[in-house]
Amino acid sequence: MLKRQRFIQLSMIAYSIVALNLTGCVRHYSSDLDRGDAQFYGAMDNSGDKFVHEAPPSADFSRGLDCLQLQNTAAPVNYYTDQPLNLSAANDLPDMRVDPILAQGLLLSPGDLIEVNIEDGEGFSGRYIVDNSGAVKIPQIGKIAAAGDTTNTLETEIELALVRNYIFQPATAAVTIQVLNWSAIEVSVAGAVFQPGRVLINDKLPRATQEDRLAAAGDYSPTRLLSEALRAASGIRPDAKLDQVMLLRKGWQVQVDMTGVLTGKLVKDYPLVAGDRVIVPSTGCFQPHLVRPSQITPKGFRVFMSNLIDSAGDNTSAAIGKYSTSLPYGTRLLQAAVSANCVGGKDWTNAPRRIVLSSKNPLTGQIQVIERSVEKLLTMPSKNSINPYLMPNDAVACYDSNVTNLRDIAKAIAELITPFKLL
Repeated sequence: MLKRQRFIQLSMIAYSIVALNLTGCVRHYSSDLDRGDAQFYGAMDNSGDKFVHEAPPSADFSRGLDCLQLQNTAAPVNYYTDQPLNLSAANDLPDMRVDPILAQGLLLSPGDLIEVNIEDGEGFSGRYIVDNSGAVKIPQIGKIAAAGDTTNTLETEIELALVRNYIFQPATAAVTIQVLNWSAIEVSVAGAVFQPGRVLINDKLPRATQEDRLAAAGDYSPTRLLSEALRAASGIRPDAKLDQVMLLRKGWQVQVDMTGVLTGKLVKDYPLVAGDRVIVPSTGCFQPHLVRPSQITPKGFRVFMSNLIDSAGDNTSAAIGKYSTSLPYGTRLLQAAVSANCVGGKDWTNAPRRIVLSSKNPLTGQIQVIERSVEKLLTMPSKNSINPYLMPNDAVACYDSNVTNLRDIAKAIAELITPFKLL
């Protein structure tokens, strides 16, 4: 009888100690210090003698800055028509005589490889590449504009240049041009497509044209453009003022509207030279339509995830690897929760999980932490205040439900009581 009473007393003491300790761990965070001296620690949002308490952020960057007047900046543009195209017949192929586009012929573009043959002009004939400025440079003649012209037009312009420079007589100047290689070109696509904007077409493997290009005069680089500089800087932020990108060169300054890269409108993409400066102003506003992959925004980014929950003992067993943490740009918190294997499982015990997002505001540099219920994410995924966008290098952590926490508390108490039962 005495042993049994002693066992009950020890069990109650152990239960009380464990319950108080575990309850304190569940309810209190590391910032809840034992304030024995209020003057020493200070009050919340104020400073004490030795400590400074930060106020919790009012809103995270991905949802707190939203300006209605900028909601249409670089937003996709839709086009439609309720009439058939004005062709010769509905089912006939376009006719060059009535189609204004085909009537222009195939125009040369920067990067095209052409061969210029001049009768009795061995010093002028050769292979040339249309450079970034849209011109070809011929010996003793200089630069001749070529981009936007047909080969027939360019032949006439070279013949006239030979005559003006007193190199050939008008009756003897005969030029023939052939296109040896059509380069990759960038065109703008708008309307009812999933990703309106500018796309690169006719891209070829280097070995397919490298030999011919090495023998040609001139060069073309598709990566010395303003858009490439923005992409090399990890892309624009969602608060960028995209219609007033500034380019500075030798004291001169121009403002470039780059919204067409996202909307499909025409863009004047400046070729850059050494020493150029590119400045992207900030609107101070979060623009959700800029959060998608494009030529001037990140294709994807890295997010740090942790899923040390009951159903998964570590990130490896939770299937959180390299590819689950490398997310496409435009991913929201709910998608990250699914990628972290934090959604699903047993309805009663796993559904009330919580997910915590730690994000750095690029405007203020402040680390902001928000907490969301997984159930709320699933029921209201379209609300930016509930389901914010993720930014590069954000941290996401998944926490178990209260039911799982209580079960672990009971398990810990049982493990402490078990040795006393053996007495």
